[in-house]
Amino acid sequence: MEIVKAFDQLMLKLENAFSLAAKERLVRRFAGQHASPIVESSRVVFFYLSKEALTVALEGDWTGWKPTALMNYLPDTPLWYRVEYFPDNARLEYRVVVNGHPRLDPRNPRISLSGFGSHSEFFMSKHQSPQELTDTSPFARGTVEQHWMKSQVLGDRRMFWVSFPPGYDVKKQYPVAYFTDGDDYLNYGDLPRIMDYLIAHRQVKPFIAVLVRPNNRAKEYGLNDQYVQHVAEELVPWIDSCYPTIDKRSARAVFGVGLGALCAAYIARRCPQMFGLVAGQSGNFGFHNDALLQDYATLKNFSIRFHFTVGEFEGNGDDHGQTNKAHLLVHQRFVDLLRQIGCTVSYSEYPEGHQWGFWRAHIGDALRYFWGRQS
Repeated sequence: MEIVKAFDQLMLKLENAFSLAAKERLVRRFAGQHASPIVESSRVVFFYLSKEALTVALEGDWTGWKPTALMNYLPDTPLWYRVEYFPDNARLEYRVVVNGHPRLDPRNPRISLSGFGSHSEFFMSKHQSPQELTDTSPFARGTVEQHWMKSQVLGDRRMFWVSFPPGYDVKKQYPVAYFTDGDDYLNYGDLPRIMDYLIAHRQVKPFIAVLVRPNNRAKEYGLNDQYVQHVAEELVPWIDSCYPTIDKRSARAVFGVGLGALCAAYIARRCPQMFGLVAGQSGNFGFHNDALLQDYATLKNFSIRFHFTVGEFEGNGDDHGQTNKAHLLVHQRFVDLLRQIGCTVSYSEYPEGHQWGFWRAHIGDALRYFWGRQS
């Protein structure tokens, strides 16, 4: 609370300052003492310093990444500012847009990297990052191998990585988790480190991860039976023949984000005897007018276990934090449907956006749900 009071006190002092030089000294002294944004409870104060800018705005998870959150300029100072209110456990990403050009917030040291580019990020006062992301102490690490496969079904070469757990032993048998968008889970999801941490700290049973890179993501993940055939008839048999895997549906999971989550759920729908576990992060389940939901609605006594997470700030938004609820609603409909047909579903909504910073933090939740164990 004291930090935000400092901003209120700054505004009061600026009102009472009589010279331009005094106002500029106050603003620059304040900027030297505080990073942006300033967070207290559910209130956030963004500030930016420029005497030359004509317009300054924010674009972020709460605006649908449109520069509609205009910052206020305080005349006779270099200060631009904006006050927002968010849930006190939110984690959000944004950029500052100066004269129409987006950039990182120069006064925010927190940067989130993803395939969408670099963003500034901030955490509200009650947000908690998982231990697997924050613990910097050393722990046992596994290894990662890169592979290529010639697919007769798809008629092309496929790249994938196999991540082995710490202490991997060919005399033991392991569950396997398959990840769509495997290159992103590798580069932005930090999957090998997360799995190693959870295994080394006895939070999940040792398992093997297969991270599969798409060649044509939109085509392959859009309810594509040929891609499912490749996974079921080429990829999984190859993995099972090369490594000591447990050949049971309860020991085989498929993960995905966005369109990859749609693909993961579709693979399980077509191959329930092979995949008994599905993790969907921010799934694009409304694809083609809820085609996947209509497909699942034809089933009865379907016993797959699902783990879904979705962000409350995904979808289009405006400068008042009003988001398009369609993304949440299709998740809720899908969860209800799955439970009606006999599936077990773990489902959570979080005040975050469509970002790898969000998905990375909840990979461990799904793994603990599927293969967690007591220490």
